[in-house]
Amino acid sequence: MNTLHWALLAATLPLAAGTLAAPSTPQSPPAMNSAAPLQASAIDHVGINVPDIDEATRFFSALMGARVISDISPGKIPDQWKGQFRWHRSSELQRFVMLQMDGGAKLELFQYQGSEINQVQPHGDDAGASHVALRTADIDGSLATLKRLNVTILNEPITNPDGVRWFYFQAPWGTQIELVSLPHNVGG
Repeated sequence: MNTLHWALLAATLPLAAGTLAAPSTPQSPPAMNSAAPLQASAIDHVGINVPDIDEATRFFSALMGARVISDISPGKIPDQWKGQFRWHRSSELQRFVMLQMDGGAKLELFQYQGSEINQVQPHGDDAGASHVALRTADIDGSLATLKRLNVTILNEPITNPDGVRWFYFQAPWGTQIELVSLPHNVGG
């Protein structure tokens, strides 16, 4: 693997590590009052592990117009990294693809292979389960599009007291995705 691939992998994996389950041994929380707050101002991207990266890329590209901005096959991952990131020893990162949507939001897709990897999507209430929430200006039109494409809809749109509307649908491999529409008087 060339140096650029390792540099890109090193830059993206710490962010993706947040999608992994919490360590099995309890750790003391950091002393939050002893340091200045982390200077994070926005979410850059969301990482999703998928069983078939080509299928997932086609799904997000066709559904949302997401375009591929990087596509990397990193090669063999050192065993030390597997330990640091709590990967299974049999695991190999096959490929990762960064997609960008028109509004600037990015999704990073990871495809791993290995005999110990659980290919079953966790239940929505399992520790480590997550969802992606995407904003839309037309929630009713988005719902109609998803239904026309036979995408599994988990609930009809709900309107919160503050006017925010939302519903969930499911990617073909089981990831839950939320669509959110803000009221016109709320920034976004």
